[in-house]
Amino acid sequence: MVKKSILMIVRKYPADFGHTTVINNLCIELDKMGYRTAIGAFSFDSPPPPNVKQVKLKKLKSLFYGVNNLGYDIIYLHQSFPNYFLLTKKPNKPVILYYHGASNTIQKINFKIMMMLYKNRISQIISVSKAGVNQMKKMIGDISAEVIYNGVDTEFYNPELPTTYKRGEPQLLFVGGLRPYKKVSVLISSMPKLLKKYPKSHLQIVGIGEEMTSLEKMINDLKLERNVELTGKINNDELKLRYASCDIYVSASTFEVCPVPTLEAMASGKPLVLYDIEPHREIIEISNAGKIFSFTENSDFVSIVDDVYKNKDLFKISGLEFAKKHDWKLICQQVIRNFEKLKH
Repeated sequence: MVKKSILMIVRKYPADFGHTTVINNLCIELDKMGYRTAIGAFSFDSPPPPNVKQVKLKKLKSLFYGVNNLGYDIIYLHQSFPNYFLLTKKPNKPVILYYHGASNTIQKINFKIMMMLYKNRISQIISVSKAGVNQMKKMIGDISAEVIYNGVDTEFYNPELPTTYKRGEPQLLFVGGLRPYKKVSVLISSMPKLLKKYPKSHLQIVGIGEEMTSLEKMINDLKLERNVELTGKINNDELKLRYASCDIYVSASTFEVCPVPTLEAMASGKPLVLYDIEPHREIIEISNAGKIFSFTENSDFVSIVDDVYKNKDLFKISGLEFAKKHDWKLICQQVIRNFEKLKH
């Protein structure tokens, strides 16, 4: 049987807001399984991974022909904006919407308008978590969607790597865009209290974004230069060693759907301390790889970090087991079973 060809589409590549890791790994693993894969976008700032074709989309042509002139059997739409061009004409092939979240007002408005116009032209919706399904329901009402969690490369991220970037005890790590909703400032402002309990504690923050300058100032104002490090953008080879070097992965983010860094941390054998939002609760409940914190009397950041740190070996076992069940190879098998059920 001839295997189908698959095109993943975003507005621009690399995509904003963490979609790129998911799209790349889906394409890479599906390619290994014998499927012809490609990434489509209106602009490219860098090429896709090896063996994954680059498809430059043209807005005018897309308006006239939609997805019908694209030489691929199945189209995966990972953002709302391209759909205004690609779904204007009724598709003659399966079109699957992959929901990664809508983190700001513009994205929410875009999603609502796009679904109002083109919902009936989408063959299926995939959400990367149950929380993502609930987010969609809040925006557009009742909706049917399959849940396929994000995955992780458990060979690349693993607990046997050297602790090259070990700087403190306990060492905390956050990975993500330095945007307001990520609330990295909360992690930094919690460090003075944590230092009273653990004088050698250290926080590493990996990522770039509009809050970089204000976070640097905050670190300096609190005189935390020796205890907090902003690494900026780093490559994946360094990133896996940052995971290996930490004791706990932490996030105070107030918006997520299925954050990939939590999976990378679990695959590295690291427990999680995550802020109390629905997607984080979902991750902790299904993985048992850490704990949730809030800023109530009974659940503050420092006490939760202390508890998880003391029991990190138990959380490590649970996290590794969860990560192995969500290796990208297994996630792509779910994706394949999902599109094989489609009839168009």
